[in-house]
Amino acid sequence: MKKQREEEIKYLSQLKNLIRLNREFDIIDLFSILHPADIADLIDNLKEQEKLRLFSLLDVEKASDVITELSDISREQILESISDKKLAEIVDEMESDDAADVIAELSEDQAKAVLDEIEPEESEDFKELLKYEEDTAGGIMQSELVSVNSDATINNALSAVVQASDEIENVYNVFVVDRDEKLVGTIPLQKLITSRRTSPVIEAIDKAIPSVNVDVDQEEVARMFEKYDLVDLPVVDNEDHLLGRITIDDIVDVMEEESSEDIYRIAGLHEDDSLFNNPVQSIRRRLPWLYLNLMTALASALVIGFFENTIQMVVTLTVFMPVVAGLGGNAGAQSLALIVRGLALGDVTFENSKKALYKQVVVGIVNGIAIGVVIGTIAYLWKGMPVLGLVLGLAMIINVFVGTLIGTLIPLGLKWLKADPALGSNIFVTGFTDAFGFFCFLGLATMFLKLLK
Repeated sequence: MKKQREEEIKYLSQLKNLIRLNREFDIIDLFSILHPADIADLIDNLKEQEKLRLFSLLDVEKASDVITELSDISREQILESISDKKLAEIVDEMESDDAADVIAELSEDQAKAVLDEIEPEESEDFKELLKYEEDTAGGIMQSELVSVNSDATINNALSAVVQASDEIENVYNVFVVDRDEKLVGTIPLQKLITSRRTSPVIEAIDKAIPSVNVDVDQEEVARMFEKYDLVDLPVVDNEDHLLGRITIDDIVDVMEEESSEDIYRIAGLHEDDSLFNNPVQSIRRRLPWLYLNLMTALASALVIGFFENTIQMVVTLTVFMPVVAGLGGNAGAQSLALIVRGLALGDVTFENSKKALYKQVVVGIVNGIAIGVVIGTIAYLWKGMPVLGLVLGLAMIINVFVGTLIGTLIPLGLKWLKADPALGSNIFVTGFTDAFGFFCFLGLATMFLKLLK
């Protein structure tokens, strides 16, 4: 990793020097030896005008590979400046799923202009892909694939692979269809190569390879790839007609996207939020969640205000209030992270949620007791007040247990309501554990007030 980073710095320094000297042919030579992803990283680190200039130096084939690797902000800048004709040439070189993603980012007028520049047959393929929701199997599939009829031989299938090699970059499987283009099965390329040439393809089908419906959520598709160790997966409609395939490289992007989305939503951020977003757009997206956070904070303030007399009589309580609230919030955040991730991976379902809840309850009770005993002892030794140690210890036991419980129940409840389990969960958990922690600690202190004075 360190070596790779050193090479990136070296190439970036070299590139900036070539830009300064206006040596475009040397820049082209440099790009010729670099992977498209490395070129994209270099372009991402340049100023906007430099990005546009360097991207224009790429030939159409290389540009089609680089544009999908660029950051969102760089791609947006380039798409806004490039001509419709040049963009159409680039899109024409791309795999259908990547091309559809790029076209989806364009304005309606620009998308129409680009599609008009492309051959009608390919243009129709792109339009067909654009009909599907972007976070479904249809939205991430590509139409390029190798298929043969069910009455073909192994030799026919091998010939089909050879014929498609110029058009399809990676062939992992050959799909077998009937006369109505309905999927019969899948043959891995390795099995195809090792089978007798005269054998019918129907005998080489691997029945363990599933298919996926075009409307299935991309997160479920990712789980299928993980479960069955797939490299690509056929996509079918409701009548089992073969529509396309999803490849492993697309699923890696999906996993990264879904993980980022969960992290953002837990914090109350929109999935498209970025450090470089328009400030007005970011404010509009974040402010509602900050208002919600303000309401939960006010709830805590109301609880503290309710026990104002108790605090005035025993000021020492204020020293330990953040400790009770903070530990409860952390315990809740731990359970929250486990449940949200478990739901995302399919490990936690409504069928086994009781078992998960029971285990978290046990963890919450044991952790609460362990933390409560320690903080109670510290409070007693520090302030010399045995009752304060008892109150603090009990409050900690209760709040850590409740935090763990709430961190489990909130994402499960959101899932039951058919909402994203990660949606603002951290705000709800923190708000509740803060308010409840203060209520529990100050309530117990009020009960033991005579002994504390």
